[in-house]
Amino acid sequence: MKKFFFWFLGVLFLVFLIARGVPFLINQYLNHHADRIVTNMITRTSSFGNHEVSFGDIRLDYDYFGTYLKISNISVRPSSLIDQKAVKVNLKADQVDITGFQWYTFLFKNTISVDSAKLENIKIISSSPPFESLHFEPKQNKRAEGKDYDLIEVKYFDLRDFSVELRDNIHDSLKAELVDMNLRTIDFQLTKEDIQNPQSLFQVGWVHGKINKVAFHFDQFRQYVEVRDIELDTESKSMAFGHMGLLNKLPKYEYTSKFEDRQSYIKIDEAKLKLQGVNFEQYLRNGIIEVDSVYVDNLQLELFVDKRKPENLDKRPQMLRQVFQNLKQVIHIDHVVLANSHILIEERPDNLSPRSATLFFSEVGASIRNISNYPERRMDNHMLDVDLTAKLMGQGSLQSTIRYNLDDAAGNFWLKGTLGKLDLRLLNTMLEPEAKASFKSGVVNRLDFNIAGNDLEGTGDLIIRYDNLELELLNKDFEKDQNIFRKIGAFLANKIIIKSSNPNNKGDLKKGQVFFRRETHKSVFNYWWKLIFSGLKSTVTGEDIDAMRKRDLERKSEAVLSNQTKVQSQRKEEKVKTAPVSKQKRRLGEEEKK
Repeated sequence: MKKFFFWFLGVLFLVFLIARGVPFLINQYLNHHADRIVTNMITRTSSFGNHEVSFGDIRLDYDYFGTYLKISNISVRPSSLIDQKAVKVNLKADQVDITGFQWYTFLFKNTISVDSAKLENIKIISSSPPFESLHFEPKQNKRAEGKDYDLIEVKYFDLRDFSVELRDNIHDSLKAELVDMNLRTIDFQLTKEDIQNPQSLFQVGWVHGKINKVAFHFDQFRQYVEVRDIELDTESKSMAFGHMGLLNKLPKYEYTSKFEDRQSYIKIDEAKLKLQGVNFEQYLRNGIIEVDSVYVDNLQLELFVDKRKPENLDKRPQMLRQVFQNLKQVIHIDHVVLANSHILIEERPDNLSPRSATLFFSEVGASIRNISNYPERRMDNHMLDVDLTAKLMGQGSLQSTIRYNLDDAAGNFWLKGTLGKLDLRLLNTMLEPEAKASFKSGVVNRLDFNIAGNDLEGTGDLIIRYDNLELELLNKDFEKDQNIFRKIGAFLANKIIIKSSNPNNKGDLKKGQVFFRRETHKSVFNYWWKLIFSGLKSTVTGEDIDAMRKRDLERKSEAVLSNQTKVQSQRKEEKVKTAPVSKQKRRLGEEEKK
């Protein structure tokens, strides 16, 4: 009996030694070869191939339930052998803590599987050739089969102070950046298919986090979209952006001067967004943006055009239907609500005006429904509906509805709206620089328009009720004076050409006719404005639709000739600027003689 007891104690002791000794021996091996093991884990992937890795301190602790891994001061950098056209990555991380690392899945299933991971203060700077060169170069798959992991899965994932910069390695310019992302996730999974699919990011059961800033630079790095103070939560299906802007690194005149042809300057700033009903799974798995409601507040929009620049008549801006059809990003937003916003429109006229023309809308609000190019979600609803409210020049209350058929080949749409009482002198900021004329008096009591159109032309009715309309003409310096000839011209315009009131003294109400044939080189918004403006001119001048059609043909012919003259003149000026100094002096002297 004693012999059996001692034998049993010996077996227990042996088991204890094995149970304690195996982890001890494994830990000795792992910690002795830690640099090589962890380096191989990183550099075997396609993202970090041909890169060098270094560490400050590595500690591995193995037991039968998994391995604890703690790494400090990680540095990944491209090796000197890497191709100049390849993507280069510089990565630095202060701390990585991993628990429950499974060696079996790593060695036999090409999978990284851990219970929890905590990554702190990671910064990645990735440089690559311009997107255009990457797009046109044929893709070559040089990596060996199984180099990327089949699966990376983390039960609990905590990412802190994560930042990324994507740079153009030719111009050394920033293409995109993400600053200070903090995320907590449950059931995180990244598969090989996710890596190979450009539409997919990763899979996750739950995410909550904040991002300080995200920015994308484009237009030869002159413009950028910036979003700040982002919060997201998959449980409530919500996102919030504390600030969103479309910004320009150059002032408006300097920016537009960079282009040979007329180019719009657009700036969006100070906007705040809240998103509800966000389908995170659709976006993370399939790259589809699907949102129930978007609330936009305090959007500040500025539009500027320098009309001294010649127009590119070959340019073909897309109508709304074409924009949605050709959009590479699949998107569906049920409802967008815009509130407390402001729109400033500024034009530099093609004349000698010392100032630009401006017009603004304040207290802008809108309800937009069915922003979609996703047939599976929008089903049989083909209409984009917009209800708009605003104050023109801070006074005239505007209400308008727009209905646009997104699936109609003809691009049919309907515009309807009403403008309330407005002192016409408020519009002199636009009229005086554009037309060298000024509203001396006049009040719009009410304006109504009802227009139907398509991608080619639009027609409809417009009724404007106004009183005491009187114009005065400006001098060559675009200022008011007492010149007798301008007074006579203004008198003739006010008494013969323009009706001072509508309805007139007899109570007869003049209805304006709307007609405009779309200028295909201009935007849909310009098209809509020209339709409304044609109705205003028809009311004031009495021009009917037949005369408007005839004048439209004449206007287009004149516009083509005028634009050709501008282009030729601009090219001559550029030749003079680039010619040698002696040639410039001789040419300038000849011009002075002429």
